[in-house]
Amino acid sequence: MTKRSYATVNPCVMCQPMGSALAFKGIENTMVLYHGSQGCSTYMRLQLAHHFREPVDIASSSLSEKGAVYGGRESLKKGLRNVINRYNPKVIGVATTCLAETIGDDVPAIIREFKEEEGIGDDPERDIIIIPVSTPSYGESHVSGYIKALDAVVRKFTEKFEEEKAVKIPNGKLNVIPVESLSPADVRELKEIFEVIARDYIFLPDISETFDAPLRENLPKIAPGGTPLSEIADMPNSLASLGLGIVSKNLAVKYLEELHDVPRYNVPIPIGLSNTDSFFIGLVKILGCPIPEKYQKERGRLLDAMVDVHKYLYGVKAAVYGDPDLVFSLTTFMLELGMNPVLIATGSKSRDFEAKVRQIVEKINPELEPMVLNGIDFDTLNDAVSNCNPEILIGNSNGRYIAKARDIPLVRVGLPIHDRVGAQRILTVGYRGAMELLDRITNAILEATDTFTAPVQVETGSIYRKEKQRRVRGRNAMNGKRTECG
Repeated sequence: MTKRSYATVNPCVMCQPMGSALAFKGIENTMVLYHGSQGCSTYMRLQLAHHFREPVDIASSSLSEKGAVYGGRESLKKGLRNVINRYNPKVIGVATTCLAETIGDDVPAIIREFKEEEGIGDDPERDIIIIPVSTPSYGESHVSGYIKALDAVVRKFTEKFEEEKAVKIPNGKLNVIPVESLSPADVRELKEIFEVIARDYIFLPDISETFDAPLRENLPKIAPGGTPLSEIADMPNSLASLGLGIVSKNLAVKYLEELHDVPRYNVPIPIGLSNTDSFFIGLVKILGCPIPEKYQKERGRLLDAMVDVHKYLYGVKAAVYGDPDLVFSLTTFMLELGMNPVLIATGSKSRDFEAKVRQIVEKINPELEPMVLNGIDFDTLNDAVSNCNPEILIGNSNGRYIAKARDIPLVRVGLPIHDRVGAQRILTVGYRGAMELLDRITNAILEATDTFTAPVQVETGSIYRKEKQRRVRGRNAMNGKRTECG
């Protein structure tokens, strides 16, 4: 492994405030404000806009050198006033950055003081919900920022329910709270499933429209869509909570169970056969309803597709990297396809990641001994790829330099995807998403081993060059010809 472990070289994760934006942007009429330097919000806007191909507004308190010395109280208040006057949101999510956390600003106290000064909360027409969340970049990653923001949102909207000790009025709904790795297309697919099976559900956060909006003549300042505020406040009355993801801690689901007695169920992100099976089995267990024939047919088509491509995928060595829960579900799917995920890595520091991964590997392919890495950067990943010699990479677009240098294909999944369009439309969840992902993986391998579209290279080094040479020799032998391919 790398000897340059004294510093992070090209991190495999993004910072905590980025995760908070992913969460807040999935809530109705919500604006995000970063308490810190202006560069932080600029960076986040750029990252999210490149990935989703949508305009993303993130406000900033624009802390200067003066604020860094004397505190950012006035800067934050000024930022809040500007957001209210220009965007007129119902909710403002205030996420702290490194600078605000380093100087020690008491953000909740500043917000209370600001609301008293502006009379917010007393006048119904000016009742604005401001939700602070502590997300310094030096702490953890965008994964934890997302988790913390959702937990803060649920706590804020249900605090009156807790304070007033209101009597629960069952609404028969299912709370659905996923991890950060879903695309807008994934959210739409899941919502379609819930509309068929659950009918009454609350999906938090809902980025299906806010990060993939239709073209409009007049661009609104805040994209329509997102989880309605009234539904978030109604979560304590729900039948149960379903958390999508089993590696990262789903604090919002845990809170609803411990404080409001809403039973929780956690299943993996439904990517692949067994994970999607677990998802539907969980729905059957919670709701007591059969699986519709539509999805039974989709399952059959996925099985048929897996049989069709087995000859291309069996034994192919893969390296999978990205967010913990996404990597876990992708690894499970690779194992189901007969592939060998020899390198499994995440940039986030996850306490349960390695144990969960090794457990699923032992269950499906106990003979495989993959390299499992936790909390790494791309420098470490590059060294690991050199040691494991995978034939394909599966992960976000930041691994493209490794793929190009090693002359192996990269199947882009996760966040961020900057060098291709359509990231917001990539579908991976459910049986249909598994089929689309299966086609992408198989076609990437077929393209890399194709002997009819590119000349054969005599130099060695890439397993795909060797495969091309082997196939050319075999084809020439069948034609009664003799050749030397190095």
